[in-house]
Amino acid sequence: MTEKEKIEKFTAEKFIETYNVRFNTTFAVKEHSDNPDFICEDKNGNKLNLEATLTEDRDNDIKAALGRSEHRNFDYVKKHGMGPASALSGNVMEHAYERILEKMSKRYGTNVALVVRDASPLEWDWNMCLEELKKKLENVSNPFDKGVWILTISQDQNKIFQVL
Repeated sequence: MTEKEKIEKFTAEKFIETYNVRFNTTFAVKEHSDNPDFICEDKNGNKLNLEATLTEDRDNDIKAALGRSEHRNFDYVKKHGMGPASALSGNVMEHAYERILEKMSKRYGTNVALVVRDASPLEWDWNMCLEELKKKLENVSNPFDKGVWILTISQDQNKIFQVL
């Protein structure tokens, strides 16, 4: 399994774990697929398929977290600065919007949810901008009949926010 597939699998497992608690369901990740990324099934044979992607606060944050960019290391920041601060209602939401829009241009079949994993080190309260994000997406064709979700993972509690 590639690094990308491992990250997607971890994302799918954390989403299903959180989704099951919230909706009192029994879904489990059954297999990796290409389109969508994961096939999930509950104890009754119901399907919930997942397409997974990540979002970041600023360009290259995910690369930095994976050790592929120096833009967040101390020496680089001392020399070049961090750049503008991140704001949920600004660049953070815009990154999420762009990732969602990119995924919505493809077709994945039925019983599919898009899971956007928030890779930010900050614990954003996505409820603060969900209405704005929904409004930006209202005229876009949505191939995700099981919803578009944002997943935040923290030490205390994972959370899911339904965008659409």
